[in-house]
Amino acid sequence: MQAIQINQYGDNSVLKSVNIPIPKPKHNQVLVKLKSSSVNPIDYKIRSGFLASQMSKEFPFTLGWEGAGIITEIGKDAIRFKIGDEVMVMPNFMQGGTYAEYVVVNENETVLKPSNISFSEASILPFSLGTAYTSLIEDAKIKNGQRILIHGAGGAVGQMALQIAKMNGLFVVGTASGQNIQELIDLGIDQVIDYKKNDFTKEVKDFNVIVDLVGGETLNNSYPLIKKGGTIITTTQPPLESELIKYGISGKMTFTTYEEHKFKAINEWIEGGKIKIKPPLVFKISNASEALANVESRKAKSKIVFEF
Repeated sequence: MQAIQINQYGDNSVLKSVNIPIPKPKHNQVLVKLKSSSVNPIDYKIRSGFLASQMSKEFPFTLGWEGAGIITEIGKDAIRFKIGDEVMVMPNFMQGGTYAEYVVVNENETVLKPSNISFSEASILPFSLGTAYTSLIEDAKIKNGQRILIHGAGGAVGQMALQIAKMNGLFVVGTASGQNIQELIDLGIDQVIDYKKNDFTKEVKDFNVIVDLVGGETLNNSYPLIKKGGTIITTTQPPLESELIKYGISGKMTFTTYEEHKFKAINEWIEGGKIKIKPPLVFKISNASEALANVESRKAKSKIVFEF
């Protein structure tokens, strides 16, 4: 099977297209023939060695942590699925493996695909909708009537977070630019700030929750905008403890993992038509270097997927 691997940490020049044997599932695993897999920021962070101290890899290593496909083989102790099931997968960060035509994943890192969406759409859900769910429902514990600011609201995670917040009765403000502004308006956002034209710190304040999907100065400038007792959730870097104490707020860097209750709710939303999915951009896996460069430079206008 074709796969994209690295033999060392570095820039995109370390990506290698290889032909390797189709893996065999262990007792509690399933083998999935991928129809689509997606590209995420975690991919270049691991490729570069940025996370080597926390998640060191043995080389050669196949990148990729998100995909969708069809189960073709089942380990003898895996009992939740059957051959032919259409599933979404989110391998653990030590394993990876979705930059390939087949991937072996633990049974508990696999969930049935919503029946009313494509494999390409499904392949972007574990991270984007999973992260939005974890950030808002589990970490921020959002409540009806609250005010929330979403930085980077135009991206895949941001648009999912907007829709979850609106379903739960929040007043939603988001920062975005370009065509994403109209997309957010179409999704029912209450207020959108063009961050390229306006300083959000002078436009809004008094939020119960801020979800920061950007980091850097955007995060640093957000602490004063939160009400005392409020919460800031980030996906890019840990919030500063000194700022949390200064403003009397709580904060957390969020991580999403597969959990059955979470994806049961997510699948119900998708199949019930409550969540709209922004169409992904499709690349060939042979163009993995270009795809990853677009994600790393933040030039991609939507999530990027490989179709097999």
